[in-house]
Amino acid sequence: MPTPQSARQATALIVDDDDVMRLLEYETLSQFDFVVHEASDAQAALELLSKLVPDLLLLDVDMPGMNGFELCRRVRQRWDMTRLPIIMVTGMDDLDSINEAYQSGANDFVSKPINWPILGHRARYVLRSAQAVRELHDLKEKQAAIVQAIPDTIFLTDRQGTYLDFKAGLGATPGLAPDTVVDRHVAEILPGEVAELVLRAIERTLQGSRIESLVYKLPLADGMHHYEARLAPSGADKVVIVVRDITLQKLNEDRIRRLAYFDTLTGMPNRQSFLERLDDELLRARRQGRVVALLFLDLDGFKRVNDTLGHSVGDQLLQAVADRLKERLRGDDFVARPALDGSGMHLARLGGDEFTVVLPHLEDAQVVGLIADRLQAMLGQPFHIGAQEVTVTSSIGIALFPGDGDDASALLKHADTAMYHAKALGRNNWQLYDRSLTTAAVRRLGLENDMRKGIERDEFRLFYQPQVLATDGTIVGVEALLRWQHPEHGLVSPGEFIPVAEDSGLMVPLGEWVLRTACRQLVLWQERGAAVPRVAVNVSATQVRGADFIGTVASIIDETGIDANRLELELTESILMDPDMRRIEGLSRLRARGVHFSIDDFGTGYSSLSYVKRFPISMLKIDQSFVRGLPESANDAGITTAIIAMARSLGLEVIAEGVENSQQADFLRRAQCDKLQGYLFSRPLPPAEVERLLLQGRI
Repeated sequence: MPTPQSARQATALIVDDDDVMRLLEYETLSQFDFVVHEASDAQAALELLSKLVPDLLLLDVDMPGMNGFELCRRVRQRWDMTRLPIIMVTGMDDLDSINEAYQSGANDFVSKPINWPILGHRARYVLRSAQAVRELHDLKEKQAAIVQAIPDTIFLTDRQGTYLDFKAGLGATPGLAPDTVVDRHVAEILPGEVAELVLRAIERTLQGSRIESLVYKLPLADGMHHYEARLAPSGADKVVIVVRDITLQKLNEDRIRRLAYFDTLTGMPNRQSFLERLDDELLRARRQGRVVALLFLDLDGFKRVNDTLGHSVGDQLLQAVADRLKERLRGDDFVARPALDGSGMHLARLGGDEFTVVLPHLEDAQVVGLIADRLQAMLGQPFHIGAQEVTVTSSIGIALFPGDGDDASALLKHADTAMYHAKALGRNNWQLYDRSLTTAAVRRLGLENDMRKGIERDEFRLFYQPQVLATDGTIVGVEALLRWQHPEHGLVSPGEFIPVAEDSGLMVPLGEWVLRTACRQLVLWQERGAAVPRVAVNVSATQVRGADFIGTVASIIDETGIDANRLELELTESILMDPDMRRIEGLSRLRARGVHFSIDDFGTGYSSLSYVKRFPISMLKIDQSFVRGLPESANDAGITTAIIAMARSLGLEVIAEGVENSQQADFLRRAQCDKLQGYLFSRPLPPAEVERLLLQGRI
C-alpha cells in the first residue's frame, strides 16, 4: 500500500472541478512552500493517488460524478487521518454538511468564500497536527513493544501507596493481573515488612524528586524469589515502580561467591575466605586484648595415599578428615566451615591436605598443646573409605597472635613454618613457632637459590671413597660422594644441601650430573691405566620415581662408554616400600645389562625380606650408625651380625660403611662381612688422589 512520500517540501493534491478555484488554491499553497498537484474530478484523483501519495489532500465537496464525501470515504479506506490529512472545501455551510464531512473522515472543513491567507495557515496546521499524532502513535507502539518485551513489571502508585496502573513484564510472576492490583493498596498485595519498605521508598522518592531503589524477597510456590525495585517520581504525587525478578542473578552471585571463597571438594572456606575471616578476628582480638592461636595442619603421607589408592580415595579421605574436624572439635574453638552468615566455628582447607584451625578466645597458652594433641589423636584413628581402611597422621604448626604475627598473612606464614619444623622432626607431632625457624627458613631458601646458581657455575665436585675387601684391603670399588664448594661459605655439608635439593626438585638434575660425572671419571681412570672394579653412585627415591630414570641411566652408560658391570647404584630403603611392578621391571632390565644395585643404610628404614626379594639387589650396606657402636654395643653387634647372616643366606654381598678403627674392622671380619669402607682406610678424596690409590691396587 503506498504511503505518503517523505520529502523536504510538503506535497498537496487539489481536487476540484472548478478551474479558477484550483488555480487560486494552487497559488495559495505554493506560497506556503507546498509542491502542488491537481485533479479535476474524483476519478482523476484516484488515478493520481495510485502513483503518489501527497502529504495533504484539499478536496472539493460538490463535484460531478463522485462527490467529495464519497471520495473522502474511499481515501480513508486506505489511509488514516494521520497518514493523509484531508481538508474539505465547499460552499455548503449547514451543520449536516459539516457533520458528514467529518464522518467521511475529513481532518478539517473550509467554507466558501475562502479566506486565502488563512487557508495556507490551516493547511500547515493540519499537516503539523497529523504529523504530531502520527509520531505520538509511533511512540506509543514503541513503548508498548518495549513494555511487552522487558522482564520488568511496572506499577504506578499514588503517594498513599494505591496502585493506579499495572503492566506485567515478560515472564513476570504468574497470578498478578491488572484487575487484582489496580485500585488496591500496597499492603493488600505485599507482606507487611515489604509493604512498609515500599511505602517509605515512595515517600522518599516524592520528597526528594529522585530515583530510589530497594531489594526485597518474597516467598512463592516454587521457592524464595528476590526482587529489585526502582522508584521514579511521575508528577507531584505519583510514582512509577519498575520491579525486576533478580532471583537468578542472586543464585549466580551465590555460586560465584562460593567458587571464590569455598573449596569445591569439601565445601569449606578456602585460603582467601580464611584470611579475610582471620583478619576480622584479629581486629576484634586487638581491640579486646585477646590472644588468638592458629593451628596449621598437614596430613603425613597423603601423597602415598593418592599414589597407591588413587586420587578418588584421596579426595574421599580429605572429605572424611574435614567432617571429623567439624564434628568433634569443642564448640569454643572456631573451625572454618561453610557458613554464609560468617558465624560459628571456622575450618579452612587451604589446598591439598592442608587445614587450619583457629582458637579465638585463648586464655591459657597450654590449652593450644592440648587441642593439638586432641587433633592428632582424632585424625590418627582409621578412616573407612569404601572397602579401604586408611590411617594417616598429622603434623601441626602453631602460631600465636600477637606475638608471632599481627595480621592473618604473617600468622599463617609462621604457623606454616612451624608445621614444616614438625615435619622435619619426624612428623606426627606439633611445634610452636619460634623466630629462629624463620631465620632457618630464610637460610634454606638462600641455600636453594645458591644451589641453582652453583649448578650453573659448576661449583659441585665429586670426591671418591675407596671400598676394600675385608680380608686383605684390596680396593674393590669407590663410592662417589657429592661435595659443594660454596664461593662464600666454603665446603657445605651434604647433610645440609641434599635435603634442600630433594625438596626443591633440584635432586633430579643434580643426580644426573653426579651419575654422568662418576661414569666419565671411571672411564678416564681406566684410560690412564688404573683398574677400577666398580663405582657406586647414590640415587635418591625422587630420581628413581622420575618419569624416565631407567632411560636416563641407559643413556648415560651409552654416552660415557662405561662397562655397565662396573656401575653400582645405591638405592634407599624407602624405594623398597613402593614395589611398583613397572619400576621393578625397569631396574631388572638394567641389572640384565650388568648394572649392580645395593641398598644404602640398610636397617635404618622399614625394609623387610619380602621387599628385598622383589628387587634385583646384589648387596646390602650396613649403616654406619650400627658400625659406630662396634664391638662394645651388644645391640649394634647383634643387628650387624643378623644383617650379615641374612644377606649371606640370600646370596647377597655385604659392605659396612663408617669403619673408623681396627676394632670395628676386626669384628666385621670375624662376622664374615665382605667389604669395608671408612676413614680407617681412606677419607673421601679428589679424583687425582684416588687415582694414585687405584694404581697401587690396595690400601
